[in-house]
Amino acid sequence: MKLISFALTYLAISILPIKAKPLKVFILAGQSNMQGSAHINTFAAIGDDPKTAHLLKEVWDRNKKPITCKNAWITYKTQQNGTDTILNSKVKVGFGFDSNRIGPEYSFAITMDKALKEPILIIKTAWGGKSLAVDFRPPSAGPYKATNQANSPTASETGHYYRQMIKFIKETLKDTKSIKKVAPKYRASSGFEISGFVWFQGWNDMCNHNYTQEYSQNLIHLVNDVRKDLNKPNLPFIVGIMGVYGTEPEKRKFDKGLRTTVFRNAQFAAVKHFKNKTTNNVIAVDSGPFYEHKISDIYWKRRLTSHWKQQVKQGAMSQQQLNKELAKHNFGNADLTKQEQQLWDRGASNAEYHYLGSGKTFIRIGKAFAEAILKSAK
Repeated sequence: MKLISFALTYLAISILPIKAKPLKVFILAGQSNMQGSAHINTFAAIGDDPKTAHLLKEVWDRNKKPITCKNAWITYKTQQNGTDTILNSKVKVGFGFDSNRIGPEYSFAITMDKALKEPILIIKTAWGGKSLAVDFRPPSAGPYKATNQANSPTASETGHYYRQMIKFIKETLKDTKSIKKVAPKYRASSGFEISGFVWFQGWNDMCNHNYTQEYSQNLIHLVNDVRKDLNKPNLPFIVGIMGVYGTEPEKRKFDKGLRTTVFRNAQFAAVKHFKNKTTNNVIAVDSGPFYEHKISDIYWKRRLTSHWKQQVKQGAMSQQQLNKELAKHNFGNADLTKQEQQLWDRGASNAEYHYLGSGKTFIRIGKAFAEAILKSAK
């Protein structure tokens, strides 16, 4: 009888339904590089490098077409063609600048989808050309004090996109109906869990000396305010470190005027601030290692030679001066070599400040963001 009783108990336990896991919610926010400029035509170049070729198996299906995530959804608020836009679907190509481009969300979702094996929702808010000093200014940073009062932003302008971001997050997670609108398989009985925040922004602040000076403090305020407004005091917070020009930007050949290293240091300093805090879990992910230096050199060759040729045509530059500049930069006859043209055509689809629109770059960045959150949860 004891054996029968045990067997019945075991059978009863074994047929109990397994409670579904809560919907994992990840928030991605920032400016144009969070929007994403990498065109699908640049994906093939990932396979040209033995160090990254394996990534094609993660983003391509057997027909060499970009995959759509099975269990990861996204809602994305941005502005396209001057119009406020909200896009919803399973994560796929098309949540970047346009329907053929990606940002960090693509490989972020693929990585999370594979690792977690549970429902995922990404809430992405990104608008191009926005600063942390003014546009995303967090409430606890107080009003922005411009050096020139004539250019001082209004109260409604200051922090406008921070408020838009928080509002969109809360509206999306308001109730079962609002969540199911984005993630149809969501179960109210399982609930949801906000599990990570990724911040990828900085170009506008880097280009403004006053903005750069206060960036560390503004970023600290951002972390604190986001956690407070979302009621998640130890929310994993990823800071995507500016990586245009790589990890040693002072060694770059061109565009040396921008104080990139100073800005990067300001970002790292904000992360370091939280190192010994009880509310730690603020992690720097450097996008610099993923920057494509060879394509960058081609970008500048194209840009500079085109400009010089135009100046010669307009009479603002002599042919002799052009030849001197070409020799100085080792640009040959100004035309791209066959190899350079091939590298450009396969690997680039946008400007340098947008990481050259390189799929190889954006896919590695998004993957690194996801892996940092996963590591923090262990």
